[in-house]
Amino acid sequence: MWLLLPIIVYSAIFLYVRHIYSYWRRKRFPSEHTSLSWQFLTLAYQREFRHVEAICEAYQKGSDRLLGIYCFFRPVLLVRHPQLAFSILQQSNGHFNESKWDYVKGFRRINLLEKLSPMFSTERLCSMFNIAQHVTDYMMQYLASREQQGQLELDLQHLMRIYAVNIMGNLVYGLDVNNFVQRDHILNSYVQHPSQYGGLQSFTLRGMPQKSSLSYRLLDIIKHNVELREESGIIRKDMLQLLVKFRNGNDLSSDKWQVEHAIEEDKLMCIKRLSKVAEDLMHSALDSIASTITLTLYEIAQQPLIVEKLQTEIKELNFKGGQLAFDQLVGLKYMDMCVKETLRKYPPVPIIERVCRKSYTVPGSKLSIGEGKTLMVPLLAIQRDGRYFGEPLKYKPLRFLHDKPNETQLCPSAFASFGIGGAQCVAQNFAKMVIKLALVRLLHNYDLELDESAVVEVSHLPAPFISSPDGLKLQLKAREILKPSNPRKSSI
Repeated sequence: MWLLLPIIVYSAIFLYVRHIYSYWRRKRFPSEHTSLSWQFLTLAYQREFRHVEAICEAYQKGSDRLLGIYCFFRPVLLVRHPQLAFSILQQSNGHFNESKWDYVKGFRRINLLEKLSPMFSTERLCSMFNIAQHVTDYMMQYLASREQQGQLELDLQHLMRIYAVNIMGNLVYGLDVNNFVQRDHILNSYVQHPSQYGGLQSFTLRGMPQKSSLSYRLLDIIKHNVELREESGIIRKDMLQLLVKFRNGNDLSSDKWQVEHAIEEDKLMCIKRLSKVAEDLMHSALDSIASTITLTLYEIAQQPLIVEKLQTEIKELNFKGGQLAFDQLVGLKYMDMCVKETLRKYPPVPIIERVCRKSYTVPGSKLSIGEGKTLMVPLLAIQRDGRYFGEPLKYKPLRFLHDKPNETQLCPSAFASFGIGGAQCVAQNFAKMVIKLALVRLLHNYDLELDESAVVEVSHLPAPFISSPDGLKLQLKAREILKPSNPRKSSI
């Protein structure tokens, strides 16, 4: 009798696994061929630990608009047609919203992304621009301190992560922090890239909540700064000020920055929840900002003509005391094309992932996505698809000469940059502002020289990053700026 027990257990496991791997076939969706063969299990392993690359490989299989695949034991529906993806995410009426941005206060359910979107309006960003320039000055002061005779190599990827951390620390946490100098600051923990932490990067486990001492220390910072603004009436034109206004039920769409204090019972968010929102903003924006600047510099350094065009465009700007006006960034059309091309080739969110929150019928069909099932849109694969973009692996900013690339006229949703439909990043205008600001200041003061013999590898975790051991080594050579009091005499 005791021999029957392992047989029963193994049979139950076999039937359970086979039941999972037949989900999409039972639901009549187009799906990949499944089995318990070594080849299929290897594919499941790759999707678990090499997630982005494996999903992009699945995009290449077949021509159906939808494809049911499996990531370990999770049925995942891959949406391979950009227009269908736009329709699902734009018109799904809450079926695929990110639950982490939902907040319940009493009997009210609040979607924080919708409520906080006025934080990133043109008027608000214009007011925050001075702080952003102040942070950029820290970077330029650091580079000036490194100037010596001849040339000096720098890891620009590391430099841009420090810049991005400084931006978020100043604007989200309300700190006057400079991690180029304050190497022991708490936010310096974010400078280290996640790929350097070691260990396995599991697709299944990465979504699990993680508590760390850093979160509690950041909570203390938020608590202290919120108290200063609510009780002492301190006004600082940054994102934290707007989060405090929202916490007190103030209208974010107005042009006022002062907080109209509400009693504790009427406040929309507790300090702990506000700190979680700030941390989510930090995580969402940090890699996007750092990777986009780094990869733009990497691509243009390989094409000196592009650098020359950008520097010619920047030369027309009116620097007053080394500072710019917010409106001047909008007029940088060629730089805007370069940033868009970087976002096309290296989208900061290579795969949009959403969990169906209630049963949803796919437009134009009788197929239904069940509650709890995962939907994925492989932006990286779509934006590198030759059907939508000619020579997709080449860096060609002029494809965006007419705002939208000519190749996507038959499918305008193929270029998504910061997301599709309801999955768009509400802070994309803020990200573009700080990205272009860093590029302007760097290219205004320095020429770029890339070692052509260096091997540069780009990986995804999931945001793109340069995985080469030396990062992105570039030589920055100080330019002779035509000013009577130009202090630069050496090169970097």
